[in-house]
Amino acid sequence: MPSADSVIASFRDQADYCRALGSPFTGMLLDLATERLAANASWAEPILNWPGDPRADALPLRLAGALHRAVLEGGDAPLTAAYAATHITAGDLDAALTRHAALLAQYLQSPPQTNDPQRSAVLLGGFLKLAQLCPGLPLQTCEIGASAGLNQLWDTYAYDFGGWQHGEPQTAPLLLRCRWGGSQPPALRPRVIARAGCDVSPLDARNTADRQRLLSYIWADQPERLARVTLALDHAAACDIAVARNHAADFVAAQLQQRKPDAALVLYHSIVWQYIAAPEQQRIAAAMNQAGATATAQAPLAWLRFEPGRAKDGADLTLTLWNGTDPAGREERLGAGDYHGRWMRWEND
Repeated sequence: MPSADSVIASFRDQADYCRALGSPFTGMLLDLATERLAANASWAEPILNWPGDPRADALPLRLAGALHRAVLEGGDAPLTAAYAATHITAGDLDAALTRHAALLAQYLQSPPQTNDPQRSAVLLGGFLKLAQLCPGLPLQTCEIGASAGLNQLWDTYAYDFGGWQHGEPQTAPLLLRCRWGGSQPPALRPRVIARAGCDVSPLDARNTADRQRLLSYIWADQPERLARVTLALDHAAACDIAVARNHAADFVAAQLQQRKPDAALVLYHSIVWQYIAAPEQQRIAAAMNQAGATATAQAPLAWLRFEPGRAKDGADLTLTLWNGTDPAGREERLGAGDYHGRWMRWEND
């Protein structure tokens, strides 16, 4: 069990991170939470006695999500007023967490689900690279940690990277803007013939409570993100996107058994690997390596992941491809991107 000091430090660091990402109000909120935890406030006990790793478990974001959910649901005028004014006091915070103790307890039970479609702006480069490496083949896409499935629809969005664009902004349901650094990836149009996703706690874009849960994890002082995710939820609902309730390893095993002929099956995920227990990670890797050993040029297998790695200012975008040339697969680090998909640094020529 971590010490109370490490829990408090995780809140302090997350507050700094929020400010660095343009969310001063959320940073202030977590600063106050840090102070009240250090003072052993009445609501602090389950947080100070957290049994896991407070950083890996995103403990501060669970608390922030619970408070934002209370605002989104309405009925708490003082808290709503504090959020509208982007100013909250220690007394406001203590009172709100006391009023919403049951909601806080609920949010502490599961990790945040930040299914921001903006991450598709980072993933897109990987799909374009895969289309180059598998010329003429359509894609069968499988996403783990898919939440509400918003990044399953990456191919329907339009993108503006400053120096280049992708998609049709006039007809796309969503235009994603991302600062791009480095050379342009292959200018191709991948064709998706099947898409599937899983999550241990899937959210339904058509369900009001699920929508509020997803929106609650967006920092309240980021209105553009709130608007973007709302549009993406509307699009996912219109497309009848469904996310299976399943553990990642079981889902991957089932998808590998359903590989389509003359298509590239690609497993992908973004900022989810840390939430998967090590034994399950090992099962996924073993299944992919075993299936990859029998992959061919006409039925390749790919693994695209946007996860923390060697990049200090974001997460790495990495692609592994099995296509019959190397049983161990060919792995390429394509670059690094912002966790929220605001920028991408392409490092693959």
